[in-house]
Amino acid sequence: MKKFLNVFLTIIMVCVIIVLCINLSIRKMSVKTVADAIVIQEVSGKVKEVLNESFPDVSNENIDKVEDIIEGNDALDNITGEFLDQVTYTINNDKEIETTGILEGITDVIDKSIPELEEAIGKKISQEQIDKIKTKLTNKDSLLQNKIKNTVEKIQTSAPKTKQIIKTYDILSNNLTKIICIIGIIIIVVLLGVINKSYFKWTLFSGIGLLVSGILLGLFLPLAVNAMEFTIGMRILGMSIDIPVDSLWMSGLICGGIGIILLVIYMVLNRKYPTYDRHYY
Repeated sequence: MKKFLNVFLTIIMVCVIIVLCINLSIRKMSVKTVADAIVIQEVSGKVKEVLNESFPDVSNENIDKVEDIIEGNDALDNITGEFLDQVTYTINNDKEIETTGILEGITDVIDKSIPELEEAIGKKISQEQIDKIKTKLTNKDSLLQNKIKNTVEKIQTSAPKTKQIIKTYDILSNNLTKIICIIGIIIIVVLLGVINKSYFKWTLFSGIGLLVSGILLGLFLPLAVNAMEFTIGMRILGMSIDIPVDSLWMSGLICGGIGIILLVIYMVLNRKYPTYDRHYY
């Protein structure tokens, strides 16, 4: 019975650790994906358009640096995160998306990027040209605003499976899930200690659980994400997407590393305190 409980709790621990790591990674992955697919493409496109019109003597090579500059702007993640929050709220509550905050954030990105843009093209960008860029991006008929609204409408009128993707994202990314997972891991560790009547045997099963979680997170889950990204992209954004899995690899590496450390700790303590010498630890 004790062996069964140890195995059962270790399996549950693996599942909880994986959910926790997904919770810690999914928003960053989603923000990067949506930023690359929608925000960066549209914003850099309009900036290039205005700069090409205003400075025909600037080389295409320098103009093409715009995308890297926009992508490197810290404010971009905040905008894309707000966009994701708006989409999630809109889909879950069947409301119309509010784009005011998103568009205001984009103008902030433009303002912060101007010094780097001027350095890249070797020209002074006038306020008139800056306003022209902002107008092209924030106008109610702009491609960016239409793309945002069309994406939401597409999801709202699509099959239930597509809406379920958004709801699953909402569940996996919220703070309640994180808290439940952390509490769950603590409870499992305590139970392993109580069941085995040991102060340190939990390190054995926790180490195994973390090592298995690390392998699944670092090797198999990224493959699963890559296999699903085309379907997710077409259903939600109507285009193929590339979902970055770097954070999953890192989570797998960290979990695997901690797992190995715990197993080493168990082996050291188990050798120091042999079974026949132990009474309650």
